[in-house]
Amino acid sequence: MKATETSPQRQESDRQGDKKWYSAFFARPEIGPLGVMILLCGMLGYFSIPEGEFSLNPFAGEGFNALGIRNNFRVIAQLGIVALGAGMLIIAGEFDLSVGSMIGFAGGCMAMILKWGFAFVIPYISFQGGFHFEGLKLFEITDPSPLTALLITLCFTLSFGWFQGWLIVKSGIASFIVTLGGLFFLRGVTEVSYREFNRAPDQTAGSTTVTELPDIKNIINIPGHGEIERDTAKNLPNEQLLEILSTVPANTITKLTEQLTYINEKVAANKTILASKKMIQTLEKSLEGAKKSGNDSMVEILTEKINAGVEVPAVAAKVVTDIDIAKAYIDTIVTARPVANFFGGDILEPVFEWLYFSADWNVNMYGNIFAKGMYSCLMVWFIIALVCYFVLSRTQAGNWIYSTGGNLNAAKANGVPTNKVKISLFMFTAFCATMFAACQVFEVNTADTAKGNLKELEAIAAAVIGGVVLTGGFGTILGIILGTIIFGIAKEAFFYIPGIDGSFYRVFLGAVLVAAALTNENIRKRIIGGV
Repeated sequence: MKATETSPQRQESDRQGDKKWYSAFFARPEIGPLGVMILLCGMLGYFSIPEGEFSLNPFAGEGFNALGIRNNFRVIAQLGIVALGAGMLIIAGEFDLSVGSMIGFAGGCMAMILKWGFAFVIPYISFQGGFHFEGLKLFEITDPSPLTALLITLCFTLSFGWFQGWLIVKSGIASFIVTLGGLFFLRGVTEVSYREFNRAPDQTAGSTTVTELPDIKNIINIPGHGEIERDTAKNLPNEQLLEILSTVPANTITKLTEQLTYINEKVAANKTILASKKMIQTLEKSLEGAKKSGNDSMVEILTEKINAGVEVPAVAAKVVTDIDIAKAYIDTIVTARPVANFFGGDILEPVFEWLYFSADWNVNMYGNIFAKGMYSCLMVWFIIALVCYFVLSRTQAGNWIYSTGGNLNAAKANGVPTNKVKISLFMFTAFCATMFAACQVFEVNTADTAKGNLKELEAIAAAVIGGVVLTGGFGTILGIILGTIIFGIAKEAFFYIPGIDGSFYRVFLGAVLVAAALTNENIRKRIIGGV
């Protein structure tokens, strides 16, 4: 009887054998996420094209038009900021489930400091008039700047991150349990603080939302008017606007006039096209009614009109006035609050202006500029990602992080300061949560307790999808970035697919998450030789 042939068993020495030229490429943990990202981008580009239209251009749909790109990358960048912190910590073998609550706490802390100021008070017991607590105010900041509010908030968040890391390494308690406790603690402190500080004298419980903050990023300094919000400046009386315009250089006025003239002509042309389309739609509806009623003569007449095309009077372009130029100039004045603008403003505005004036792409259906730029959180994400990549790939600290997560006992035996590594990374996740909160607060000028809800799980999921192994010691910054993009694009793509509930993206992400975890572990074993 012939023996059954079996494939040779994989041996440890196989790792040293000759490999195909493409083996190293496909062994990278980022290759899987890259393929999924390309697939999702294709889905978003195709399915977001309006029904009834055909185009091979992925930028023709709503998903990748100027406004779609702006909004999609806002979601991706904000998640990406906390995913970097979560991913670095997972590579070191730990978890932080308090990130979401830290976002809400940091946002509330910043908003309350900006609205009511900050005071350092030492509580003490007083017996005058009965047993009660009073406070000794050591110092007070009544009008804090955005930078001051951010630094004070960082003092709180970094201290809490340090405490969690210190407690984990000293007690040996699993980070899952300690940070789960931190999740509930921070969310509770945030809600209590909101209700206490945001309570009117006639209320029993305060609001959990801090509102009525000024648009700090758009505070500008106009000679003769001082610091004023941009929208308020544009609503000044006409004589004051003309006075401001009188100080503007002639070449700037010429440039603004040309831009406004172009915009008005573009708006007029688009209004003419829209009027023509509306007339065609009216005729098509009338034709459909004539067909149903069997009025053949009317069908013939309407068909001829539709085929011949409809001519509508061209809409006249609006004349550019000095008031328009003055308001346009106010939009160009640099902010007086650069820190708030750094987190909540816009970037790449010249690029998006070029796409409108020269490339004729950044145009909405009415002819106006569709998107004025990308949100600043994208820049914040890029800077943090660049620093993380440098630390993880080009420094000794990066080797310490990998070794701490890969084999803790061996790392300790080789002199790696594993405790300091873990504490530092817990502080880094707190830092990332604070940056996320700063972007939200300075962008929308509000804060509430619901901010950051479930972001800790989304950040972990994005990191794992990007190739980070949950057991630690394996993962890259590029992979975390790709995982974040996959998470963000999936949330948008499935809402455009006809016949599928938009929430199906959760099913997709769940399947991708499990598949990624299995694939990452398999790649890790092949790289380290665990056949």
